[in-house]
Amino acid sequence: MLLIMINIALGFLTVLVGGWLFTNSMEYLSHRYRIGGSFVGAVISPILTSFPELIVFLVALLLYGGVSGEDVAVGTVIGEPFVVSTVIYPLIFLIALIGFYRGSRDDLVLEVGRELVIPFIIVIALFPTVLLPAVIRSFIVRYLIASLLIIIYLLYVHAMRKRGGLIVEEAEKLYLAKVLGLGDVIALIMQLIVSVSLLYLGSKLLVSSIIDLSRIVMLDVMGLSIIIIPTATVLPESVTAVIWVLRGRDTMAVAALIGEKVLYSTIYPALALLLTRWVLTYEAVLSVIIVEAVSLAMLYHVVRGRLTWGVSLIGLLGYVIYVLLLTIH
Repeated sequence: MLLIMINIALGFLTVLVGGWLFTNSMEYLSHRYRIGGSFVGAVISPILTSFPELIVFLVALLLYGGVSGEDVAVGTVIGEPFVVSTVIYPLIFLIALIGFYRGSRDDLVLEVGRELVIPFIIVIALFPTVLLPAVIRSFIVRYLIASLLIIIYLLYVHAMRKRGGLIVEEAEKLYLAKVLGLGDVIALIMQLIVSVSLLYLGSKLLVSSIIDLSRIVMLDVMGLSIIIIPTATVLPESVTAVIWVLRGRDTMAVAALIGEKVLYSTIYPALALLLTRWVLTYEAVLSVIIVEAVSLAMLYHVVRGRLTWGVSLIGLLGYVIYVLLLTIH
């Protein structure tokens, strides 16, 4: 048991470092090509920071396979929106409180642009579709649903791109360029190679450890993967959101988180529909219900342009309820 917990911690740390380096590389490219801040927050940032989850999904499915591997893969896809909806927002508001006392923020309310209504509506409307393949066995139907999800995501990207937003004027220098004194192009290539390698190794270690842990404690693999793996791999986008909240860029912070949920309501479920047997359990259905409830509550506040502490408390309550029901079940 001790060795498994150590491996989970090592996998967690490795994925975090890999995601940190990878995100830094992509932010540098985004700054160089002068892409609008709203688009970066709602589209570019989620695509880049979700890369660890993609690695986990592919490693679980292609390298491990079988029932356990597929449960981890599907659990990761479903677990990402669940973790973002429940435990990340309380963290964001805690950071806002720290920023308020440091003087970098004027209040404890997140002021967000109403254009974020679009991604929230997409999540509320589409995320429940991940449950459909559990009752519809036809591959043709799965293919049609997957195709529809991909098309809708492309339309979403187009809509957000048209809105543009303010240009991100400052981007942190590439870490390897600072540490090793390399030129930007060489540092970028090296940092991408290192980050992808770390993401792969950390993801592989996480997947193998979660399967071993489930066998020892005799709990459902998918239920554990919904809680543990996304909690680890959600860190890159959480760090990005935290930085933006401290700087008072609330719209970009919330956009990064809801944009992540859009990705996991469209592209990643589409991949899982095409590549897995997609059998959902009680734990998976419960997590989808909680995501829907929290997203609906947040949509109400986004329409008003203000997110309050109440939203984070609802999410935290949903997480506690899920853990308790998972333990009882």
